[in-house]
Amino acid sequence: MKNRSKFTAIFSHPEMGAVLPIVVMVVIIGVVNPNFFSARNLVDVLRATSYSFIIAAPLTCLFISGGSDLSVSAVTNLGGIVCGWAMASLGLPIPLAILVTLAVGAVCGLIKAGIVVKLSLPPFIMTLGLQYVINGLVLVSTNGLPITGFSDSFKVLGQGRLLGVYWTIILAVIEGIFIHIMLTRTKFGRQICAVGGNQETAKLAGIDVNKTRAIVNVLVSVLAAFCGICMASRFNSAQTTVATGTEMTIMSSVIIGGTSMMGGSGTIIGSLLGCLLLAVINNGLVLMHVSSFWQNLIFGAILIISIIIDKYRREKSGSGL
Repeated sequence: MKNRSKFTAIFSHPEMGAVLPIVVMVVIIGVVNPNFFSARNLVDVLRATSYSFIIAAPLTCLFISGGSDLSVSAVTNLGGIVCGWAMASLGLPIPLAILVTLAVGAVCGLIKAGIVVKLSLPPFIMTLGLQYVINGLVLVSTNGLPITGFSDSFKVLGQGRLLGVYWTIILAVIEGIFIHIMLTRTKFGRQICAVGGNQETAKLAGIDVNKTRAIVNVLVSVLAAFCGICMASRFNSAQTTVATGTEMTIMSSVIIGGTSMMGGSGTIIGSLLGCLLLAVINNGLVLMHVSSFWQNLIFGAILIISIIIDKYRREKSGSGL
């Protein structure tokens, strides 16, 4: 009985949906190819994790509030294009170009909030439509061609390092700490959880539900645009489809990390682990010389298992065990 209680206590942690697969994958990959544990490879894994986490962290807040967003990849594409255009065509200095891009991201978030929150329309379908609109605008405005010709100073953001650590990793850590503190230590964080838990109860408690959801939507789009800037800096070109197709994997990372699809609960640490799992899988497949076609199968299986673990955890939590 005691062993059963320990087992239940272990699975009561929402992050377990990511921790167990990470441990299994690391062991398997390490046995097949010990080069996985080389310092250079581990840095590459963390670098890949940072890009996903920049979006996954605010997306966690959105999920907790009861929302979802399929337009994040499109806003990421737009962010890189806008920043590249501002520098290459308008000749704006790097800081101003970044501010303009973040402002465009905020506008995308406001439009999204206006459609989903104010009109009370289904976020999943509406953000899918918004994704097509934004990607269409990106392709039409650029004729599908990347924007190049950036200065060496701009490349520092995506390629530069501080004490051997990529700036994107450092920025992702800072962002994660900030959002974690916001979510767990501030009034606004408690409001996000309350809105996702029960909107009617949140309204009775005096919380402006629409305002809370709108702010979180804007936060997601601003940081998605920032991720686009980082990608443009990394590749030294603003590519029109650089993030296309990543929305589902990032959303899956958040879910695998223990954030409930029904809203009300989730952790930034869990989402970080989910992103790390994705990076480990991608990296491991390459090192083990496994076809990339297996990636979706493996990741889908892990996602299903994580949802089952989440259901088990919720049932046990509800029963008071």
